[in-house]
Amino acid sequence: MEIVRYLLLCYAFLAVFVSGGLFFKKSGKAYLMLSAFTLLLAYELVYFLYWTSQIVFIYPSLSLKGYFVMGFLYGPILWLHFKVVLHDDQFKWSDLLHFIPAVLMFFAIVDIWFMPAMDRIQYVSENFNSRIMPYNYARAIHILVYGLLIIATIGRNYRNLNGKKRLYSLILCAIYFLAAVFVSWLTEYAVDWRQFAYYYLFSCSSILVMAFLLYTEPDFLTKITKKYLSSSLSKQDMRRIKGKIEGEIRDNQLFLRRDLTIVKLSDLISEKPHSISQTLSEEVNESFNDYLNKHRIDHAKKLLHSDDFGHYKVEAIAIESGFNNKVTFNKAFSKFTGMTPSSFRTQKRVNKKL
Repeated sequence: MEIVRYLLLCYAFLAVFVSGGLFFKKSGKAYLMLSAFTLLLAYELVYFLYWTSQIVFIYPSLSLKGYFVMGFLYGPILWLHFKVVLHDDQFKWSDLLHFIPAVLMFFAIVDIWFMPAMDRIQYVSENFNSRIMPYNYARAIHILVYGLLIIATIGRNYRNLNGKKRLYSLILCAIYFLAAVFVSWLTEYAVDWRQFAYYYLFSCSSILVMAFLLYTEPDFLTKITKKYLSSSLSKQDMRRIKGKIEGEIRDNQLFLRRDLTIVKLSDLISEKPHSISQTLSEEVNESFNDYLNKHRIDHAKKLLHSDDFGHYKVEAIAIESGFNNKVTFNKAFSKFTGMTPSSFRTQKRVNKKL
């Protein structure tokens, strides 16, 4: 057991390192969420080691600070991470509703937080079964529910994912869900909190290896995907499918359809969605969304240059180019041109005057 505890301490330091690397060296909301998740895991590791040692009696001021609230943050943070990975969505104010259980837990336990340190430890010991265990059950159930929610989210979008996102989602979701089942089982049957060391060992080993690989070798998922999840498509098949894709997307201006998905495209060209994903990934080196948005941005640039559309607002240009809203349009336009649509239009007008 002591060896496991020392290993968990090393994991805690590694988690801080990985979290900082993801935060400072990787851009994007997906990495930000993964960084927050990893840092949260590091804090819980340190807290577990602190609470299950004699240090808690030497420095009791931190006892029961943050543990229960933390448990209600894992699921929402990871769900938001998957939301960005699967949809490339912007965060919405409604997403904050997922953090309501964490806020409720804070108010449920805040009276214990403000007790004197030693009184707090004694109170927890005397009221463990009557008050603390219900919080433990709620924490475990919340983690498990989010495991199921993430599985459902991946399931709904599975056919639209390219091989790399599919593999990444499946691995990380499997780790989280197995850890959720494990912690739920321990919550019910463990006789001592020290036994949770094996849960932390499993979850931390899996998640930290995943995060470390993303930090040190961002392309490792692409390599694994090509080796294990690629279909039996030959180069000739992919060139044929690429021609069919271009015929529908470019020649027929199918990219102007705001409701277009990879599934709908697969029906139009009579090819499987994963075959389209593989073709775009290996032949074009782009995801379906990037491929589609690149055509939309090229079309939008023509409209922004056209005098006939000079009176159109940016949002109207976005709709005319196949985007659902101005926010998504601005994000895609900046990604492919390095400037906003408004700046692009202004630059063109200045060039005309010169």
